[in-house]
Amino acid sequence: MKTTFKIAITAALTFALVSCSQDNFEPETGVTKGTKIESTITIAQLRTQYMTSTEFFTADRITSSNQLVINGIVTSTDIEGNVYKYIAVKEETPNGRSLRVSVDASGISSIYPIGQRVSVILNDLCIGKYGDSPQLGIYYSRPKDGRISPGAIPMPIARQKIIPYGEPDPQAVVPDTMTIAQILSAPRDNMHYRLVCIKNAWFTGKGFDFGQPATIADKDKIFAPGTGGIGYPQSREIQDGTGSTVIATSEFAKFAQHRLPAATYKGNITVIVSWYRDKSSSAGNYQLTLRTLGDLGTGFDGYLSAVKYTRQ
Repeated sequence: MKTTFKIAITAALTFALVSCSQDNFEPETGVTKGTKIESTITIAQLRTQYMTSTEFFTADRITSSNQLVINGIVTSTDIEGNVYKYIAVKEETPNGRSLRVSVDASGISSIYPIGQRVSVILNDLCIGKYGDSPQLGIYYSRPKDGRISPGAIPMPIARQKIIPYGEPDPQAVVPDTMTIAQILSAPRDNMHYRLVCIKNAWFTGKGFDFGQPATIADKDKIFAPGTGGIGYPQSREIQDGTGSTVIATSEFAKFAQHRLPAATYKGNITVIVSWYRDKSSSAGNYQLTLRTLGDLGTGFDGYLSAVKYTRQ
């Protein structure tokens, strides 16, 4: 009887560890660095070989008798709350791809800051899509509707799977310069969670509605009005003379309530590129993410001064 009880407790603890927790986990200070593990697979190969489901919400388990490892540098930060519970990792190789790695913790930039190099051990995790956008996580089935997607990796597992090594090197994180037209026309597999700088860009003061720019009330000309707790990102149109796309901002970002820059401000905007499509009837669209308000670069200094923002 005691043996049966112990087995049940062990199973329960194991399930709790690997299930997709919705609780916040605040990482402790003091980061233990590991040693680089050589890559055995690329992000492109990972997607091709293991992301086999074709739906817009999927989670395919990564199983192999060999250790599967990718290496890259962290290009994201969550210090202003717009990047939440994930890191973006870019391979430092010619034509290297980027990958979103979902982690069930807030404040994870204390462990994986911009410029931190990491080895990611992929075995027993899941590669899949949330809204047609590839990401790495654990298997998660949403209780409400059974929708499957890669869930955020619990922090105790993430510490074993995402190994930081060396000292952070923020200067090594250099965005690719692209126009909006180039982003929209590029093969989508090359763009997921890529860090890009768009030059001579400006905010039009419009929102977005089913893939089309939409007029919004003057009071809503801020980055992200509240959604009543629903939590979906708010889209605001930008242009650069070659095309139009949107920047999507969380209502929980520190700068969510800041007034949008007037269209007279034109300059460099650095973003993480992502994609969202939730059903066959939708064309889908790119959603660009500011890591911090400081990603508004040269040309926006007057705006940043007006909102009393100090670059980190």
